[in-house]
Amino acid sequence: MNSQWIEEHLTPYLPAGTDLSVYCRPLDREEPVVYHERVLPSASLIKLPVMSAFFRKEKEGAVSFSENLRITSPVEGGSYYKWGGAMATISELIFHMIVESDNTCTNVLIDRLGMEAVNEEIRCLGLTHTVMQRKMMDFNASRDGRENMTTVSDMGRFFSLLSEGRAVDAVRDQRMLDILSQQEDNCILPAQLPHTVRVDHKTGELDGIYHDCGLIYAPSRPFIFCLMADGVSDEPRLFYGLSYFTRAVYDELARS
Repeated sequence: MNSQWIEEHLTPYLPAGTDLSVYCRPLDREEPVVYHERVLPSASLIKLPVMSAFFRKEKEGAVSFSENLRITSPVEGGSYYKWGGAMATISELIFHMIVESDNTCTNVLIDRLGMEAVNEEIRCLGLTHTVMQRKMMDFNASRDGRENMTTVSDMGRFFSLLSEGRAVDAVRDQRMLDILSQQEDNCILPAQLPHTVRVDHKTGELDGIYHDCGLIYAPSRPFIFCLMADGVSDEPRLFYGLSYFTRAVYDELARS
């Protein structure tokens, strides 16, 4: 499979007016296939380096996952916006930030480390086009041009590092993958795959934007697959099309 194959096979699955960036790398290949890459708003994909930053700080002894943090300034997106004033451990906050994509949990965690610590982690991971410039649901910052950004290649690199145990370390990287395996939003990457196939992934969504990036444990050829779409006007149709496109890639890799 190459970028020409993607271009030839993508059209039937992609709703009109939607642009898509694609990254695909079977774990038995060093070089990925990258199609139509652009720097795009990351939406909740930015939560991946937030998680990684905490695992690194925990390894260094700078934080404890059993530390309790107070839920302050709750925002919509997840269930913790109802928990204002309550306490939760860092471990609980990380879990819900990823699995439920909870925005309040994310902001509490960002406040604990500081935004610059997350950007330091981004640099440490070698994500050259990724940046955090605002907290979740801070639309004033977004209107002022301070947006969180990333690319499919940066997300592909992140999942490559996790799969190889080279993000933080082998034990902690596996713990992060185990959290990602419990993702609740399964409308695209896992939707049309056999139910026995594990998918460790993270989604992101803003108005007109939808992303899904992760590691698919195909029995014959596990692969990293990242989809970042903008110009989205019909989410149900996008979910339907890209879930079947994911299956088409899965089947093609099984044949090759």
